[in-house]
Amino acid sequence: MARQKEKNKAKVVFIDSDAFIAIVKKDDTNHNKAKNLFYSLKDKNIIFCSSNYVYSEVITVLSQRIGHSVALQFIDNIRSPESSILTKWITPEMEELAISIFAAQKSKNVSFTDCTNMALMSFFKVDAIFSFDHVYKTNGFEMLDTFYKKI
Repeated sequence: MARQKEKNKAKVVFIDSDAFIAIVKKDDTNHNKAKNLFYSLKDKNIIFCSSNYVYSEVITVLSQRIGHSVALQFIDNIRSPESSILTKWITPEMEELAISIFAAQKSKNVSFTDCTNMALMSFFKVDAIFSFDHVYKTNGFEMLDTFYKKI
C-alpha cells in the first residue's frame, strides 16, 4: 500500500532558464527536444515549478535575443491563473544556502542563479530538473531527460 501511494504521488520538476528559453526560442539548438519533453509531461502526475531568479534570467535573455514583446508575453504566461508552473521565491535562508553552494563550486561557469536553483531544489526535495546544463548532474541532481524514463 505504501508503495502504491509513493507511485501515485506527484513528482516535482524544477524548470531552469535554459529549458524555458529553448521552448520559446525556435532557433535554439534544444528547441524541439525541450518542447517535446515539456508537452509529453503535461498529462503526467507532475508539478512544475521554477523561481523568481529563473524568471528574471529568462525575461532578460528573451528580451535581448528575441524581443521585448516576447519577454512581456512570457511574463503574462507565467503570471496567468492558467499557468501550470508554480513560482517559488528564493528566501533569505535559501539564498544563504545558495552562497554556500556557490562557494563550493570548482567551475567558474556555475552561475549564482544555478546555485539558487540547487538550494531551492534541496529545500523542497525536487525530483528532477528540466535543464540542459549538466552542472546540476555534477552536483548530484537528477536531470529530467533521465528521470522521464522512470515515470
